[in-house]
Amino acid sequence: MPSKSPTPGLKRRRSGIYWCATHQAVQAGFRPSVARLPYSLENPDHRPLIEANCQRLQAEMLQFLANGGREQPRRYDGTIQSLSGLYQIDAASPFRRLKHNSRLKDTYVLKLIEAAFGKRALSALRIADFYRWYDEIKKPKRPGGPERVRRAWGVIKKLRELFAYGVMAELPECERLYTILRHARFAQPARRRMVMRLAHVEAFIPQALAMGRLSLALGTALQFETALRQKDVIGEWEPIPAGAKRGADDFVLNGRRWVRGLTWADLPADLVIRKATTKTGAFAAHDLKLCPLVLDLLERIPSEKRTGPLIIDEVAGRPYAESAYGREWRIVARAAGIPNQVWNMDARAGAITEAEDAGADLDHIRSAAAHSQAATTQRYSRGAVGKSRRVAEMRLAYRGLRNGP
Repeated sequence: MPSKSPTPGLKRRRSGIYWCATHQAVQAGFRPSVARLPYSLENPDHRPLIEANCQRLQAEMLQFLANGGREQPRRYDGTIQSLSGLYQIDAASPFRRLKHNSRLKDTYVLKLIEAAFGKRALSALRIADFYRWYDEIKKPKRPGGPERVRRAWGVIKKLRELFAYGVMAELPECERLYTILRHARFAQPARRRMVMRLAHVEAFIPQALAMGRLSLALGTALQFETALRQKDVIGEWEPIPAGAKRGADDFVLNGRRWVRGLTWADLPADLVIRKATTKTGAFAAHDLKLCPLVLDLLERIPSEKRTGPLIIDEVAGRPYAESAYGREWRIVARAAGIPNQVWNMDARAGAITEAEDAGADLDHIRSAAAHSQAATTQRYSRGAVGKSRRVAEMRLAYRGLRNGP
């Protein structure tokens, strides 16, 4: 029987809100068994999105059971909502090949699209509709506030991806609309310019230690000294694949397991860590003996605690739950006097910027950051003067040669 609740299957846990399939459906093989919803019950704007997500997942589960444990193909009716639904469930869709965290972000944008104009027929859409939607979405949340260009750009980008999928699936109207958006131009969000400086790290570490947060001090030092991404240092939580066996040392939380973070096993006796990065799989290698901020903090950890994940939440006794690391980091950062505009993620840009200021070769910096393209490395260098300083020095030397004694 369909549920009368507007949010069937909704469960509230310490780490957030989730939709949960019934035991019967999970036993029959329905997936996902648990889906985290990236919304807040305290935000009234999120309520329609929570309800839409729960009702969609519940309907898919009930259809799965009614169909004898087989997924029922979605029907395309020419609307944006039906295209979005197919995009999310079609086994051939690019959506199904995304990592779980990317799917969560995609789902959030797709729900915005479905709620705002999901009922619109693709055949009736023209370029003026997309410009009007973009202008409406980018309006400030409050009068006088900043325009939400990043949000509007994200919606247009996702519409392009939807129509591109529709072209591959040979759905009517998608090729026309994809062509329109491929040629249309929308203002993009400005690239981030903030950098974490050495002074910020040196202020953060003693404050974190004073507040009993050695884990945050060590995580920040590793990020800044090695230019590793946050996830490569602290790890992330992913859904447990169907049929996977749980290891004795696995950390499991709300149906997900901790993966891909640094562990003490990654620190050999010579302190040279070699790690496949989460984003591209490229290997990063770093000699921690040349990272004094990290060495000082490692010496504070007794030998009997040097097992398992390197970064452990002191309060929970396990790796940090999703978003908890950033939230707790901000508390310490404020106490240390670090501006709110400087984020933990800016440590990577800070490491690359400092390397360029120090005169390091761009290709060497690229390799250290495990980037495949030097252009990517250059985007992370924010306000470095290393190259311009060398150019100025060469020009001065050239003038001296021309003027002569």
